[in-house]
Amino acid sequence: MAEPLLERSGAQRARPSISVWLACAGAALAALLPPACLERRDVTEVDPEVARCTSCHGDPARGGDPLLSAAPPYDLSRQTLPGYPGVGAHQLHLNAGPTHAALACDECHLVPEQVNAPGHADDGAPGDVTFGELARQGERSPAYDPETRTCTDSYCHRAGWPVWSEPRDSSEACGSCHGLPPPAPHPQLEDCSMCHAAVVGPDDRSINDPSRHVNGVVDVSPDAPCNTCHGGENAAPPLDLQGNATSAFPGVGAHQTHVLGSARSRPVPCNECHLVPVALSDPGHVDTAEPAELVFSGVALAQAAVPRYEQGSCSATSCHGDVFPGGHLSGGSHTVPVWTVVDGTQAACGTCHGLPPPPPHPFPTYPCHNCHANLADDDVTFTHPELHVDGIVTLQLP
Repeated sequence: MAEPLLERSGAQRARPSISVWLACAGAALAALLPPACLERRDVTEVDPEVARCTSCHGDPARGGDPLLSAAPPYDLSRQTLPGYPGVGAHQLHLNAGPTHAALACDECHLVPEQVNAPGHADDGAPGDVTFGELARQGERSPAYDPETRTCTDSYCHRAGWPVWSEPRDSSEACGSCHGLPPPAPHPQLEDCSMCHAAVVGPDDRSINDPSRHVNGVVDVSPDAPCNTCHGGENAAPPLDLQGNATSAFPGVGAHQTHVLGSARSRPVPCNECHLVPVALSDPGHVDTAEPAELVFSGVALAQAAVPRYEQGSCSATSCHGDVFPGGHLSGGSHTVPVWTVVDGTQAACGTCHGLPPPPPHPFPTYPCHNCHANLADDDVTFTHPELHVDGIVTLQLP
């Protein structure tokens, strides 16, 4: 019985068991595979400052800034593709791009001084995301969901839900963080460079200074004249905020007729219909949706009028005779003008008050200019149009 046993023992020595074979194969395979999570790689020939972090993640061969070198790829499992959450959009954030400056690591993570610092390697993957000051701008509460791999409510991406493991280049991402233009009360203009020329290029899509984009500061040209956003030769439309130039659009309407005046009426100052801001951000300017707020003053309130603008028409104004001195009827044929009709028919003689007005105005047996000295002898031409429709009846009894 001893001999077969010896033969078996000899056979075992000549042909290793499966367990021994697997152990050897495992050792060889381990030599080829990347190091496990938190197992240091061989970085003995690298600058110690770089090696401090790149021994576990990042690429020591990248050189340069130690923290930038330490950012994935590689991640802790030696992955390099952005589809792996340990890789994701690290490089897109840490390097400046056509639309943004480079972000520091501490804008998303606590950067440890030592490997055993709290919150670093003490709770396993994924890495803790602790948003910094930029992401919290505007009293936002950013959060990262490792299940969906999305950031929410961050200043950087506004209402967008960017997927961390699906990074996009700037040309694809334009418009995903804010509208082009953003919704009201932001002016609905697509000419971004008019107000943001310090950041946005003349083509209104390229960023000419990425360091000033997504940096927590909205760069607006504070000293730009009013006609930067609306108006042309003066601040009144055309053009309106949408770029419309014809009076059929309410944003245009009869602005120029009022602002410039005519041969029979004075120029109307902007502040008789609107609050005129001193600064762009003043209340009642760009903080409300269109149409622009109408705040009547001056002549519009003459004769105790209570003017209003409804459904495209002005009513109860003294300017067009809907309210007449003494509370009497004016006899005008069109005292409630339509704002978008600018053909002269609503400002012709007789539309605001009769010729003459009804009693108690006397029925004239003499020319109008005998009592109203701002009229020429033809009773049609105004020698002083600035004294007409100014809230005061110019009267000089013969």
